[in-house]
Amino acid sequence: MMASDLWRQTGGVWPCGVSSSVTWYDLGAIAHILQTAHIRTVLEIGVEHGGLSAWLMAYGRYTGIAYRGVDITLNALQTQVGVVDRSAFVERDAWTAEAVEDARQWLSSQPAPALIICDGGDKPKELHLYAPLLRAGDVMVGHDYHNEYSDEHIADVGAEQVFTDWLSDTLLCCFVRRY
Repeated sequence: MMASDLWRQTGGVWPCGVSSSVTWYDLGAIAHILQTAHIRTVLEIGVEHGGLSAWLMAYGRYTGIAYRGVDITLNALQTQVGVVDRSAFVERDAWTAEAVEDARQWLSSQPAPALIICDGGDKPKELHLYAPLLRAGDVMVGHDYHNEYSDEHIADVGAEQVFTDWLSDTLLCCFVRRY
């Protein structure tokens, strides 16, 4: 039997052959959210190399989930991801009022519920900026929780934080809008 620590290692996940900053546990939790919350739309803030993007887009091809990725630069995006559907990516500073408004308009034109994934350069800032966009039934996750930030940074996000056993091995914090 082969021993491995890749389950918990960021960068150890290469879904669809493209490196990702999430762990296998994170990817499993995201898949769990997609399935159990019946997610129809995904907005990813911070795509970097596009590993999670590639997986989400492939998943969307089979399930009909709409996808959009936003990053300040798409220079690190692996070419095989861009070949899939370059129009799914928006190159802009996700922290500007214009970017948030653009995301609000895009989300309002897509089916609910949505999953917003915050994995850019300042996750607490992104969680605070994008929480007001959550509609009833929508879910939002922030990556690198307890790695780059803690509870004190997200205490006033403005959505209900979810604490559950299937998140305990991940680097994710999770919020929902129930009403």
